[in-house]
Amino acid sequence: MKLRKQTIKNTYDAVIILLAIVSIVLVILQFMNKINLDVEPYISIDDAIWIIFTVDYFGGLFLAKKKWKYVKTHLFDLLAIIPFGFGLSFFKISRVTRLTRVFRIFRVAGVLGKFKERIEKFLKTNGFIYLLIICIIIILLAAGLYSIVENTSLTNSIWWAITTTTTVGYGDISPKTKIGKGIAIILMLVGVSFVGMLTSTLTTFFSKDSNQEAISEADEIRKFKGLMDDHIITKEEFEEKKKELLKNK
Repeated sequence: MKLRKQTIKNTYDAVIILLAIVSIVLVILQFMNKINLDVEPYISIDDAIWIIFTVDYFGGLFLAKKKWKYVKTHLFDLLAIIPFGFGLSFFKISRVTRLTRVFRIFRVAGVLGKFKERIEKFLKTNGFIYLLIICIIIILLAAGLYSIVENTSLTNSIWWAITTTTTVGYGDISPKTKIGKGIAIILMLVGVSFVGMLTSTLTTFFSKDSNQEAISEADEIRKFKGLMDDHIITKEEFEEKKKELLKNK
């Protein structure tokens, strides 16, 4: 039962993290002028993510025994649900539009802070942080070289490098030179390798949580056994504690 609860929690966390990533990517793309979050379908996507984050925050607040402590320790969660776009998207006022852009920066900060500990833990799993840094360096170098050989802007080159690495390939920008095509092949291989490593890291990350839960349970049993051996608790009390732990498994 305990393992099942942990699996459900891990799945829920994965969904929330995925939505957080989508939210951040949308904001970045808007600041690159690649999309407009104030038109459909982005309004609906952005508002849906905001609603889910809001339910997540107030659901946690409702279940928390110490409400004020929850509020103080979840400031980033609160920052992430500032309703900067929800409702304001109906007003076509330039000042409001600029204001919502500023608030979206706070959304990114809030989302990153919300998962700070888990993000750090995830990045350290399988040394994923080093792979991520290497991939970013390769993408930036490839974009710079592509910009030179294809005679295009650096912004467009970065956009092309990212879409090529992620194997999305919108086709709005494509290489014309042999060097540009060679860069594209390298980025595709990097993207495939990255996805494989990402999948492996995700599997390790979530299975490690489950394993730690099992180890923690075993430690508890050993602790109570030690208390029994030291005659601090009786054998009957030890068996009762052991039964309680195993019952929740």
